[in-house]
Amino acid sequence: IVVTNAEEVEERFHSQYNVVSKKYAYRIWNSKYHNPFLRKYTAHIHEPLNLDLMKSAAAYLIGEHDFTSFHSTRSQKKSSLRTIYSISIKTRTKGQLVEITCHGNGFLHNMVRIIAGTLIEVGTGRMTPEYVKEILENKDRTLAGPTAPSKGLFLQEIEY
Repeated sequence: IVVTNAEEVEERFHSQYNVVSKKYAYRIWNSKYHNPFLRKYTAHIHEPLNLDLMKSAAAYLIGEHDFTSFHSTRSQKKSSLRTIYSISIKTRTKGQLVEITCHGNGFLHNMVRIIAGTLIEVGTGRMTPEYVKEILENKDRTLAGPTAPSKGLFLQEIEY
């Protein structure tokens, strides 16, 4: 962590409750073999991922929705209503490093990891992109994909 700027804020400012938006990245090493240098910082998926299908599925998540299906049952939040501004899915390192970036006004407990797990299911062909819409509408956590491993998750940015 590096501090690049500091400024004085109002006395009532709270770093958790005054957030305007957050951006998370979820990184996947998509290759038959894991990368020993990135194994602690990426989830390893050995099956090929269809990024076009993943992007189609992600489009259903953009906007304001009730994300009950995409949060841990341990979540204590009063409301599951959140707005996702964008989800991008890009590759680097000759297509082996896949990065899913989620930008929204807030996220529920494990929400980004469950979104990543669901998109991985779509990318491997175990789910259709259209099924993501059903998952949202049914508000049932058991319908969404598994919670992806924590080692691939990174908080990239917080806007106040």
